[in-house]
Amino acid sequence: MMKRAVISLLACCLSYVSYAQLNKQAVADYRANVKSYERAVHDIVKNGQPARGVDTLTALIRRCEATDNYPPQELADYYKARAQGYLKQQQYQQSATDCQHALSLLQQAGEVGRKDLTGVWYHLAVINYNWGKPDKAMQAADQCIQTALTNYGPLHTTTLDAYSLRSNLAGFYNQKSKALSDRQAVFQIIQQNVERNFAYLTARERSAYWSRQQPETTLMFAFAHKTGEQESTFTDALYDQQLLAKGLLLTAESALQRAIDNDETLKQSYRQIRRLRQKAANDNTSRQDAEAATLQADRLERELGTTATTLHQFMDFLKIHVADVRQQLTANDVAIEFVDYRVGKDSTMYAALVLSPRWQHVRFIPLIESKEIAPHADNLAPRLWQPIIQALGYSPQHIYFAPSGLLYQYPIESQPLADGRLMCEAYRMHRLSSTRWLAFSGAHQAGSNAVVYGGLVYDESDTASSPSPSGKRGAMEELPYLAGTKTEAEAIAQAINNSQQATLHADLLTGRQGTAASFTQLSGQHKAVVHVATHGFYQPASTTAATSDNALQRSGLYFADSEVLTSEQIAALDLQGLQLTVLSACQTGQGDITSDGVFGLQRGFKKAGAQSILMSLWKVDDEATCLLMTEFYKSWITQKKTKHDALEAAKRTVRSHKEKGWDDPKYWAAFILLDAL
Repeated sequence: MMKRAVISLLACCLSYVSYAQLNKQAVADYRANVKSYERAVHDIVKNGQPARGVDTLTALIRRCEATDNYPPQELADYYKARAQGYLKQQQYQQSATDCQHALSLLQQAGEVGRKDLTGVWYHLAVINYNWGKPDKAMQAADQCIQTALTNYGPLHTTTLDAYSLRSNLAGFYNQKSKALSDRQAVFQIIQQNVERNFAYLTARERSAYWSRQQPETTLMFAFAHKTGEQESTFTDALYDQQLLAKGLLLTAESALQRAIDNDETLKQSYRQIRRLRQKAANDNTSRQDAEAATLQADRLERELGTTATTLHQFMDFLKIHVADVRQQLTANDVAIEFVDYRVGKDSTMYAALVLSPRWQHVRFIPLIESKEIAPHADNLAPRLWQPIIQALGYSPQHIYFAPSGLLYQYPIESQPLADGRLMCEAYRMHRLSSTRWLAFSGAHQAGSNAVVYGGLVYDESDTASSPSPSGKRGAMEELPYLAGTKTEAEAIAQAINNSQQATLHADLLTGRQGTAASFTQLSGQHKAVVHVATHGFYQPASTTAATSDNALQRSGLYFADSEVLTSEQIAALDLQGLQLTVLSACQTGQGDITSDGVFGLQRGFKKAGAQSILMSLWKVDDEATCLLMTEFYKSWITQKKTKHDALEAAKRTVRSHKEKGWDDPKYWAAFILLDAL
């Protein structure tokens, strides 16, 4: 507010009289006014001294009102700022009176002051809310919306803020219909702006834009929770919010990559952008060169987005709505978006948005608080799944679900039901990054052939006779040889090469052949399957030197001679055409949980172009994992089962070895299959 007013004041000087015509005293007066205004606003907003700020503004207002032809819109700013000072001191009458003065002055200013009316009505609504005058608060909020629509249009952020204000007030005053209607209007403004503008922004600009707007959309869930809304057009809008929000930034970047895949000119531009981004991120690049590389990459990326949109309409995924997903479901299917949202100061609630083709609208079903998840980690089905199954009233053939928040960390598809059956035995469970993929395939172009890594040698002492002492595939201070990975890799390569699939031939890389360099060379080779059996790692964000900015640097895979590829390095590769990635290692499904998904290996591979990913949620046993993986490929390649059915068959085989204790979920439930449609 302060910066805008200062700029406006200086512009006013030049609009009323030319700079040359101003005498020295006039210039000095304008500068003094600006400094007084800055100081007063700083006292009110920053210093916590509203009384001093009010005194400064009072003196400024008197001085300006005594000046002939003082610009009314600038004087209105001073009154509005003083109103804020009075509000801080809970002097509501004086605050409201100053806002009324500001409104009168802006109306006197005519066209120049028209756009500032909305801000004053906004302040009046807030004042009357704090004053305990609900009718006047809502009347001011109504005027705030009307002036925003008139002066800014239906899609402007000012209009969005006005609807958000009235929605919040209506919610506080228990005016359910208006609260939900306005909250839905806020989302629709954001949704339309994303659809219109995302294609023309760089990845960084998209991230910044969404970080500002997403909090407004997530408030929808708290509103539904508070009002008890269960099934209506509003709950349909809740589902649309998840179709837009879940993995939005990742999907936008991946969609652009797919769009340029068949256009060599665009592909060259994209490669140049990648090189510039890598140069900017390189520790050996000077600060000046890094900034220059970033600016050049931003310019090229914006140009690329504009061109690719014209040629390929690569942002079509933004136009997927609840009706599109519904059309893809049979009468016996169900699609579920799990959501998490704040209720109160210290509580996060988890709920399910349940889309059944048998219902007219999506149903919103609150389920469990976040603090209850960890204590019931092995028995979540009664709290997560049972309420959904009961609400359906029928036994679904396929359950398509997209987790959120803490649920990313648990194999909720393998939870036991009250009757002892596992969810994955009772129903066909399909884990998705977003249920939008039911309605939007993204036109992936399938690659060909496979590469299989296993039996890697991490140091000179590694031999097949020195297996891992822990039997685990997790990263440690030392990296022991994993005997099971060699057996696994050889069996998988043999199964693929003996199959009748003409598009698949497996290259087997073991020992010291399986280097990090050999993996990076896969970039641009359009492989269909990549299987990596090795040590994996994930360093949680709570540890030393871990930040959200380096999330993709804290997870990765070990290759021969203890070489490491982080998720960030994998993300920079071109793995378009990769239909299946199998990460047969520890914790490959872990990462930092964000509103845009899990920042770990899965994000690295997804950014590189991978489709389906088979990964683990915790440290896995070498021998049991070897059996699970070989059985998976046997069912998928030899028996022609779907990837989903092949994994469930492999898990059943592992569970059947009760004499080894492998019926315990820790031996088989860690592996989850993502986006295997």
